[in-house]
Amino acid sequence: MRASEILKPLGVFVVVIAVILAGTALVGILGGSGGAGPADGEEIEGQSPGQFQPGNVLATSAPEDGEISLDDSGESKRILVDSGHSNRYSQSDLAPLVEALAQAGHEVDFTPDVPGDDGGFGETSYNATLRAYDAVLIIQPTASFSDGEIAGLEAYADGGGRIAVLAEPPQLSVGGGLSAQISEVRFGAQELTQAFGLRMGTEGLYNIEDGGNDNNYESIVASPDGSSALTEGVSNVTFDSAGYVVRTGDGAQIRMRALSGTRTLERRQAGQYPVAAQNGNFVLVADTSFLKSSELYDLDNERFTGNLLEFLVSGDKDEDVPQGSDGNGGDGGFGGDGGGTTPTP
Repeated sequence: MRASEILKPLGVFVVVIAVILAGTALVGILGGSGGAGPADGEEIEGQSPGQFQPGNVLATSAPEDGEISLDDSGESKRILVDSGHSNRYSQSDLAPLVEALAQAGHEVDFTPDVPGDDGGFGETSYNATLRAYDAVLIIQPTASFSDGEIAGLEAYADGGGRIAVLAEPPQLSVGGGLSAQISEVRFGAQELTQAFGLRMGTEGLYNIEDGGNDNNYESIVASPDGSSALTEGVSNVTFDSAGYVVRTGDGAQIRMRALSGTRTLERRQAGQYPVAAQNGNFVLVADTSFLKSSELYDLDNERFTGNLLEFLVSGDKDEDVPQGSDGNGGDGGFGGDGGGTTPTP
């Protein structure tokens, strides 16, 4: 093949490339100085509305600051955290509470230290254990309280002892192992709370309205219902696993309600559901999540928690209450049912 036959097509190819490059440069010049188009569709009408701009699509969380404050000028008190009714909580979640109580001069125990005559912790020793403490905190018990324990706690409250019960609505739990069985976990102290004119509702709550939740439709917002020492200085709190409280007797007072627009998870019924109530020396809160370190400083959670701790340490219990078992027998209570603390999933 002659050299002219090779060079002719090569020359045509070079000319085509030159024309393309020249055209690209001309478009850049005509498009204005800088030649850079709007980034990410910005300034292009109809393609990037303001609400979808990067700075506007990030979820905003409730402010997380503050501290748990307690009056440290009062008498030192002993608080017992119930651990004998298959309670679902982690001691590590309660570390900020224990620290706040200790700094204020109070003592916290998670296990009983007053053994019964039989060396165990049945009804008689349960009530004997209560005599050594000024207040008891009961968090999500899933095992029931015996008649003797309930009678002892009623006498305990009548004698000035303070009781706070924190509960959660029914929820599913997945077991370990190859079978991975699914079971429903339910609040186990309905008979106890009914002795004080209150009980837990059968469903959880949710809220999808603006301002009614904290970045999660099941993380509802609640506010005080009237004024009380339990809600002093509190505007709003967030509950991540809230149920609701039902009054069943006289004397109980609602202390907090979910915001308007809150609904039940199953029936989808809207209402301003009660989430915290008090009957004298007894308080029931239909949530446990606000105590966790990840939630403790959302909104006014730490202030509500501080008020709850003040409630526990501000009682004036008689030394000789409760008197002991009512004779109904049984070996429920601390360790008697094989219970203990069960970390919340």
